[in-house]
This record gives sequence, structure tokens and C-alpha cells, in this order.
Amino acid sequence: MLEQKTWSYRIFMAVTGLSLGLFVLFPLYWMVVTSLKPLPEIFKAIPSFVPLHPTAGNYRAALFQTDLLVFLRNSLIVSSAASVVGIVVGVMAGYSFSKFRYVGRRPAMLMLLTAQMFPLAVLLLTLYPTFRSVGLTDSYAGLVLAYVTFGLPISTWMLKTYCDQVPDEMLEAARVDGASEGMIFTRVVIPVVTPGLVAAGVYTFVWAWNDLLYALTLITSSARRTIAPGLLGTYLGEVQSNWGGMMAASILVSIPVLVVFILVQRHVVQGLTAGSVKA
Repeated sequence: MLEQKTWSYRIFMAVTGLSLGLFVLFPLYWMVVTSLKPLPEIFKAIPSFVPLHPTAGNYRAALFQTDLLVFLRNSLIVSSAASVVGIVVGVMAGYSFSKFRYVGRRPAMLMLLTAQMFPLAVLLLTLYPTFRSVGLTDSYAGLVLAYVTFGLPISTWMLKTYCDQVPDEMLEAARVDGASEGMIFTRVVIPVVTPGLVAAGVYTFVWAWNDLLYALTLITSSARRTIAPGLLGTYLGEVQSNWGGMMAASILVSIPVLVVFILVQRHVVQGLTAGSVKA
């Protein structure tokens, strides 16, 4: 009886895992299939699950007949800058919250956490008039600042949790040896929290890379347009949409993020799980 229950449980888990895997991977598969289909085949009444007349025309058109490379360049500039600024400010704030005691420390931490409770549209309602009054609309700097504003609370809390695991005795020993606070921060704390820095940086980078709302609102010129609003304006029309081109372009713009994640995957996992285990 016990062996029968064990096999039933294994079959149930296998079926559940397979179902979840299909649920997650099928949209990606459908993107690839659609990107390889010519336009008439995409709009057939009965869709085919494999391309009957595969073509690379959608990829060639995306690379050579649109501004996709311009969108990629702009997104790379903005996402990288937001990631760097976010982790620099986040690690300093996280270290301050973790290792120093001062008036207003807890209220400041709660304010950061509370900021994440508001929808993006609500934050944008306050950011846009402020940015417009100081000339930050339609600029890389304004978009980077907007992304940092949203991503900084999570980065700060993540890095604070990591800084909590740096033993106070290690910091005191460095002070006794004559190290300045700057040396302690750069030579003791930073090497320990490196996985957290990578995780926070990747989080901000991916969020900025995929953003539509902020980029669509704050950027007005086509020369500074990033990926999401760029693809929206290029492939989606009022009467007809080029879904094959959209899928091909979406796959192409996913490659840089995928490469970044593969390169830093180990550090990202360590950074995201660090807070659950005490060193």
C-alpha cells in the first residue's frame, strides 16, 4: 500500500511539473514559431503549431529595416546607468541602515518600504511635472532617475539584509587596525556583499530594460526611444499589427538580458537567498 501511494505521488508530481513547464514555456515557443511565419500564415483561421513555410524575413526586417538597434542602444545606456546608480546608492544606504544608529533611521526605512506600495502610475503623476519643470523630460538622465527612484527601495532593503550578515566584530577589528570608514566600506563590506550587489543590479537592469510606462511618458523623441515604446510604435498599428516582426524583435532584444543573467546567475541566486540564512 505504501509503495502504491509512493508511485501515485510520483506520478502526480511528474504530471504537475510537466503541466507547469508547458504553461511557462509554451508562450516562448509560440513567440519563436510566430517569428518564423510569413504574415498570411500568422492570420490563418486555424493556427499551426509549427511554421509551414518558415522564413527569416521577420528577423532581417527587424535588424535592417527598423530602428531596433537604436532602441537597443538607448535601452542599454539607460538600463546600465540605472543599475550602476542604483547599486551604488543602495549599498551605501543599506550599509548605513544596517551598521549605524541615528535619529530618523527607522522612519526612513519604513518610508522606503512604503514607497513600493504605490502603483507606478501614481509615482509617475508626481515625477512627471517635477521632471518637466527642471528639464529632465526627453532625456537619458530623467529616465535613469525615474528607474532609480522605483528600484532603490528594493535594492536598499536587499543590500541592508546582506550587510546585516557582516559581523560587527570584523568592522571593529578593522577600526582598531586604523582603517578609516571609507576603507572599511570598500575593503571589508563590499567584498562580502558582492552577490547582493549583483542581484540588485540585475533586478534594476531587467526592470528598466522591460519598462514601457515610464519610457513612453518621459521620452518623446524617437532618437532616445527605448525598446518597449519603440517596438510598440513600430509594429502595432490602429488597423493592422505586424505580429511576426514583433515576435522576432522581441526575441532579439531578449538575448542581451539572457546573456547577462547566464553570466551572473550564481551571484543572483546567492544575493536573493542571502537574507533567508544567517551567516
